[in-house]
Amino acid sequence: MKVEEAVWARILELPAVAAIVSTRVYQTILPQRPTLPAVRVMLVDDPRAQHFRGPEGTRKGRVQVDAYGGGADPEAEAIALSAAIDGDGLGTNASGLFGWIGDIGSPPFEVLNVSYASGRKKDYEAAEKREVRVILDYYVTYREA
Repeated sequence: MKVEEAVWARILELPAVAAIVSTRVYQTILPQRPTLPAVRVMLVDDPRAQHFRGPEGTRKGRVQVDAYGGGADPEAEAIALSAAIDGDGLGTNASGLFGWIGDIGSPPFEVLNVSYASGRKKDYEAAEKREVRVILDYYVTYREA
């Protein structure tokens, strides 16, 4: 499993996110004319750490998660969705991505921590699209299999 796939799978299992978007969580490419609200997950980078004896056992990938809102109040929708994705930061009991520690998938993909790479940003599309995107940028520290 790749780091962006682990983030995608984690978002899909979050009840607060599912209540807003159902299964509209996409990897890398958002469909043309998507039903909003929706989520897009993409890899920014995933460098491989190394020391003199070879590759390190842990890695730190950077993953961007975009929360898209539309409808009557696209900004409020995008903000609510981004809050559901972010969660409370409570480690193994985290309700979202931020601060999450745990395994996902089979074989298990071990996430050691999810932290912020940068602050939350908002992007507004032209009035005719009525679309707001909240950009969340995370570092995902994980153990290499």
